[in-house]
Amino acid sequence: MERYDIDFSTLTDDEYNSAFYLIEFKRALSKSHATSPGPDNIHLLMLTHLTETSLHNILKLFNRIWKEKKFPSSWRRAVVIRILKPGKDAQSPNNYRPIALTSVLCKLLERMVNSRLVHVLEKKE
Repeated sequence: MERYDIDFSTLTDDEYNSAFYLIEFKRALSKSHATSPGPDNIHLLMLTHLTETSLHNILKLFNRIWKEKKFPSSWRRAVVIRILKPGKDAQSPNNYRPIALTSVLCKLLERMVNSRLVHVLEKKE
C-alpha cells in the first residue's frame, strides 16, 4: 500500500469543520441499515418516523457534540452478544462470534463525519 501526503493547507476550516446540515443527517439516516439497538435502546426505525422538528433537534445535538468536541460517554458503551456460527455445535464457546451493539445515534454521527471527510479527500485528488 502506498502512502500519500495530504496537504490541507488549501482548505479552510469551514470546509470540514462546519456545522452539519439536515441533508447530511437525512442522507446518513437513509443509508443506514436497521440493526439491533445499542445500550440506549434507540432503534433506527424509530428515527426514520420522527417529525422534521425532531430531526432538527437531533441535528442540534450532533452539531453541539461536533462543535464542543465532547463525545457522550454513553456512546462509548456497547452491548456484546454472541452469535452462533452457521452449522456449528452450540455447546462449544469457540463456535460463537461476538457482536458489539453500539448506539444508533453514534453510528449516524460517525457516518456523517465519514461522508464529509471522504468528500474533502476526494476533492483533493
